[in-house]
Amino acid sequence: MIALALLAEALTAPDPVPLRTAVEKCDRAGMAALSRDEPHRRAVFAAAVYDEQRAISAERAALDASPAGGNGPSEAGQATLGAARAALDARQRRLDNARADERAWRNLVEDWRADFLANCTGRRNADAR
Repeated sequence: MIALALLAEALTAPDPVPLRTAVEKCDRAGMAALSRDEPHRRAVFAAAVYDEQRAISAERAALDASPAGGNGPSEAGQATLGAARAALDARQRRLDNARADERAWRNLVEDWRADFLANCTGRRNADAR
C-alpha cells in the first residue's frame, strides 16, 4: 500500500471556494493560477488512483491465490480471509468515491471556467461584475 498520508492528500477533493471566488470577482490572476495548477493536480490524482488500484488488485490476487489447505481453511482462517476481503472492499469503495468526487470536481471546474469565459472576458463584462 502506498504511503497513506500521500494517498489521502492526493485523493482529497479540492476546495471549490478559491475557484468560485475567482469567477465571482472576475479575478483573472486567480483564475490563471487555478488553471495553471489544475493539470498537475490531476496528474498527481491519477497517479495516486493508479497506485492504489494496483495495490488493491495485487492484494486481492494474493488472497485469491492463498492456499485453501486440506479440506479448506479453518473457521479462524475463513474469518481472517473474510476480514481481509472486507477491508479490500472498503478500500475499493473509498477509491471509487474519490473517483466520483474527482469527476464532480472536473465538471465543476469546466462549468466555472465557462462562466468565467462568458462573463469575465472583455472589458465590459469584467467591469460589470
